[in-house]
Amino acid sequence: MRNAETKSVEDYKLILREFARDPFSVATVCPSSPFLARHLADSLALSEARVVVELGPGTGALTEAVLPRLRPGVRFLAVERNSALCAAWRKRYPQYDVVEGNVADLAEICRSQGIEAVDCVVSGLPWPSFDPGLQEAGLSGVHAVLRPGGQMASFGYHIGLLMPGSQRYYKLLNRYFDRVERLRWEWRNLPPAFVTRCTK
Repeated sequence: MRNAETKSVEDYKLILREFARDPFSVATVCPSSPFLARHLADSLALSEARVVVELGPGTGALTEAVLPRLRPGVRFLAVERNSALCAAWRKRYPQYDVVEGNVADLAEICRSQGIEAVDCVVSGLPWPSFDPGLQEAGLSGVHAVLRPGGQMASFGYHIGLLMPGSQRYYKLLNRYFDRVERLRWEWRNLPPAFVTRCTK
């Protein structure tokens, strides 16, 4: 218990520090709760996936819920823009690949890693805080790497729904995906959050 509590405190401190340094790329002051992480992981067919990409894994709050659901031999790749968070994630999960990079370059990153098609994308990215160009480039990259029928799950906060960036993001989802579903709220997260599942 002490180790888990120590890890949690360290995660909070790291994310808070990186938020203060670069709020654009971090856009949160605390890790996602285990409840939200499980809800998001359950929204995807991870047990059937062969290739899974996690965007913006941070310190691994979502990763912890995703990895136990994967079959042996699944290719798992994380892409993290923030160098400090990338280093922390790599230290925690040394057996998996993580690339320090931008979601706008996702198609190129996947090619460089020998990945031709992705079954599931798990996103912890703060999409509403991105400028229009990055939102467009990022979703274009996700769409390009997903196989037909592939899915992306992301989460959002009630407090952000009125933001212009949030409204723009959800409109773009309907342009890039055949099906966009807003799933139930997770009230045990701080702040309360909902999961959006998108199918190509």
